Amino acid sequence: MITSTCFLRLLLALLLLCPLTLGQSQKRQIMQREQLRTLMSSVGVDLPATDAWAIQFPIYRQLKLNWADSPKSATELKSEAQTQAPKVSIAEDGKRSGTLPRQRSLELAPTLMFVAAVDATNKLRWWSIMPDPRVVRSETQTATGELRSQDYYLSSVTVVVAFPDDPEISTLRFYHPVWNGTNFDLKPLTVVSTR
Repeated sequence: MITSTCFLRLLLALLLLCPLTLGQSQKRQIMQREQLRTLMSSVGVDLPATDAWAIQFPIYRQLKLNWADSPKSATELKSEAQTQAPKVSIAEDGKRSGTLPRQRSLELAPTLMFVAAVDATNKLRWWSIMPDPRVVRSETQTATGELRSQDYYLSSVTVVVAFPDDPEISTLRFYHPVWNGTNFDLKPLTVVSTR
């Protein structure tokens, strides 16, 4: 059984640690918002005064997209993603019950895709980072026995994206993260109307 002295010590320790934890969480959120503001401003999207993407909607939409990049040679496929806008069509559009998980971090990589849901006034309503379905990794063994990996981009894929059933969202914008030597830039891929 916990004595009253032990209980008071435990309570005091919790009271001292809680503000530190909350402070770190708030700091992380502020840093993430600033990083997001920088990323979005580089592609002409504004952040609203409040974090609209923090609102939990009880229903979400799921789009299944047929994505076809322009045909490329094998050497172009090895080097980087497409340079022309892909042909994208909506194969399925459905609503589902439930809420979407929140993005905990803004960690980008060339094998990922950044999706921004934007309203008619060009403000960000929601965002997500997902594996790029066009990327296929090939691993081969060299003559010395080392494994060597290389990424290839498929020219035709199905992309499934889920986003909140927010009536303010008018488009989904897809971006490819590109490393510039110090940070990631967002290279626009395509825009899909949600209306």
